[in-house]
Amino acid sequence: MSHKGSCHCGRIAFEVEGEPTSVMACNCSICQRKGALMWFVPFDHLHLTTP
Repeated sequence: MSHKGSCHCGRIAFEVEGEPTSVMACNCSICQRKGALMWFVPFDHLHLTTP
């Protein structure tokens, strides 16, 4: 399955192939307010959609 995401400001967008099997809570103030989670994937599963 493909998942879409971006950095906080939206300048960098990406798609990731795979399923999250384990995630981590980010401790930065923005992610804590939004409840965002981090998921680490192999580099070859990551595709940038912005130049």
